[in-house]
Amino acid sequence: MSDAFKVFAIDDDPLILEIMREILEPGCAVETFESAEDCLPRLDVEKPAMFLLDVSLPGMDGYSFCRRIKDDESLRDIPVTFVSSHDTIDARLKGYDAGGEDFIVKPFAPEEVLRKIKVAQQIILSKKALEEQAKAANSFSMMMMTNMGESGIVMQFLGKLFSWNTEQEVAAGLLELLQSYQLEGVAQTRVAARTLTLSATGKNLPLEVSVLNHVRSQGRVFEFRNRGVYNCEHITLMVNNMPVQDPDLCGRLRDHLSLVAQGADSRLRAIETEEANLRNRAGIDEALQSIRESLSAMRQAHGQDRAASSQLLMDLEQSMAKAFVHLGLTVGQERHMEDLVQDFMKRMMELQDRGAEVFETLQQLSEKLGKLK
Repeated sequence: MSDAFKVFAIDDDPLILEIMREILEPGCAVETFESAEDCLPRLDVEKPAMFLLDVSLPGMDGYSFCRRIKDDESLRDIPVTFVSSHDTIDARLKGYDAGGEDFIVKPFAPEEVLRKIKVAQQIILSKKALEEQAKAANSFSMMMMTNMGESGIVMQFLGKLFSWNTEQEVAAGLLELLQSYQLEGVAQTRVAARTLTLSATGKNLPLEVSVLNHVRSQGRVFEFRNRGVYNCEHITLMVNNMPVQDPDLCGRLRDHLSLVAQGADSRLRAIETEEANLRNRAGIDEALQSIRESLSAMRQAHGQDRAASSQLLMDLEQSMAKAFVHLGLTVGQERHMEDLVQDFMKRMMELQDRGAEVFETLQQLSEKLGKLK
């Protein structure tokens, strides 16, 4: 059991705790507590891989307990999933402010709890992978602030922007720029039908996604408490620690971040257009191939029809020659009938030649379309 994924479930309802235990065991090692105060002494001895934390608790509530966890160096990287009976944006914002990673609404299904365990495991793996990147980025940001001014950081970002070919690169570049200003935040990109939410904590964390989906509709520039949100069609950038105590710095940063958000939006729009062009080109290639195959089949069918028509005309001519013997026609009448048949055969051959010319024209058109790609 020591190797099992350890979960601390904290809820003042013993029935909820029993349900949690039944859902998670034996795949997880579960310890249950009816209050935050009961759990605190245990943390001095054992640390879980994840917290399932009720919001409404006697004494210290779930939000306060989460903030205490996130303020502790030895506990802050442990994912916290809130469990609440209130599914409101205000409740989710409070959970996000407290540092939580996910949110479950009561009543919950067993499948949802198990899915949240998998999300927490992914968060842990993502955080480990990001630790070294964060160290390097912090070192880089200190160097940048030393060697460059505020405007220089923006110019460097814009210089790099159009070398990035994916939304992941654009979002990561925005986070790097925030770090250069000693800011923390989240970037959400929207390209075609894809949405990516990225922060230093990880990718597509459910609580961050929920909050970003809400603030993206709040206007071009939206500020609340010490947060700043910069919205464009393809990008939302949310800063969590705007220096509101320094109005001049805050105003300059607001201008810089509005500019970089617009630049990122332009690049994401270009990426979306480039992808659409590639899809269109693939469609043209497919259509041209279909045209070539159809022309080949039509040419073959036309050749077969021409051969069959020629044979039928020859048969007709031979049949008429035989029939003349029995019809008792005069030489003039026979010659007149032969002239009619010959004229008919000539017109038939002209029509077939014209069909061949049509196929040749279509073939040339297909080749010209192929050169336009």
